[in-house]
Amino acid sequence: MAKRKRIVRAVPKKEKAPDFTDAHTWDGQHFSRAKDALYEYYRMNKKSSDYKKIICDYVKETDQFKSMYGNIAKCPDWRFSSTCAASIMGLKNGMPDVHQKYVEYWHSLPGTTGTPRPVSEYIEKWINELNDHGYKVVEEVKKKEEKEKKVYYRPSIQERIREQCVLMTEEIEQAIDDFYEGKITDFKNIKPLSVLRQRQAKQPHARLIKTWYDDNIAEYEEVLNPPDTSNMTEQEKDWAKQLVEAYSFTDKKTIKKLLLFMHTIQNACDAIIAESKANRKPRRVSSKSPEKVVEKLKYKLTDEKYAISSIQPHKLVGATCMVVFNCKNRKLGIYYTSSEDPTGTMREGSGLTLKGQTLQRFDEKKSVCWTLRKPVEQLQEIKTLNTRRKFENWIEKITTTPIKMNGRLNPETILIGVY
Repeated sequence: MAKRKRIVRAVPKKEKAPDFTDAHTWDGQHFSRAKDALYEYYRMNKKSSDYKKIICDYVKETDQFKSMYGNIAKCPDWRFSSTCAASIMGLKNGMPDVHQKYVEYWHSLPGTTGTPRPVSEYIEKWINELNDHGYKVVEEVKKKEEKEKKVYYRPSIQERIREQCVLMTEEIEQAIDDFYEGKITDFKNIKPLSVLRQRQAKQPHARLIKTWYDDNIAEYEEVLNPPDTSNMTEQEKDWAKQLVEAYSFTDKKTIKKLLLFMHTIQNACDAIIAESKANRKPRRVSSKSPEKVVEKLKYKLTDEKYAISSIQPHKLVGATCMVVFNCKNRKLGIYYTSSEDPTGTMREGSGLTLKGQTLQRFDEKKSVCWTLRKPVEQLQEIKTLNTRRKFENWIEKITTTPIKMNGRLNPETILIGVY
């Protein structure tokens, strides 16, 4: 026959924990049942995170355990006991720490041993255990953080370059050693420039390698051309004598070959440095927006006497020509650009621009100004001239002598228009 499925009935949860308001009047059996009901309620209706909150709040509020809070809070949730949390809540809700009738009832039961201790002793024991475990957790975290923060040695960029240079000059240094040992008689088959290029030496490598042979060159040149020792100190004379003795094993012809090879190495380094400079990409200069170029320009926004106002100053950037009027000396001027863009697309480097208070890229010969005899009337006429051709036709009627412009704008300058 088929096995019947076993029906597991869920244990009903209690709605609330027992109340211990009048517990001191209860008999021992009543208190025992209420205490068991308290532990059962918290075991069945609460979870580990609830136990942790209850115990941590109790530790934080109790002067005896306040210093342990940091360690206890680090413990995982599963470390917190439902019995400890229930005992704490029982004491808060009026449960006696020691119930004398319950102690008597305990002794009257068959098979019981010992004497029930105060609930606070059990709570203290559990809290101390949590503190010990939390301390271990904190120490482990500290060790882990110290291990992660441990600074491992990392060679600097200069040290890395030096290591690379040692590998790049292996063939050259081996040739020098072979020459000293007599394995080769010259350096015709060693091309330092080719060797360094094959090892992909760059400008930083070449600069460092070049310095390695400065002392050797100075020493060889002193051996070939001994200095005058008449004006030397005793110590300098001794050094000169030691240098001669150090190279007494060889002749000048050999030293000349070494000196020539050292110069060849340095010339190879100079060639790589020059190539690196020639191949270096020029720094790209980011272009400023017209608004950024003119943000500090000082000009006159409007003038009530002549009833004129300035245009927005950023419009002058890249313009072919610009008309200005100085309210103080009644001079009307026009600036023509020296680098006009025939396509009219405002290509970079074309048209007028500004640096501080001074116009840039304007034609000093063509840019002129005139003194207006009737500025109020003439400026009103200029307002109706909406094209460059109309304005140029209009200025031909001015009879005053034109004067060259210097490119300076000031707080009295009205920016009438651009074309």
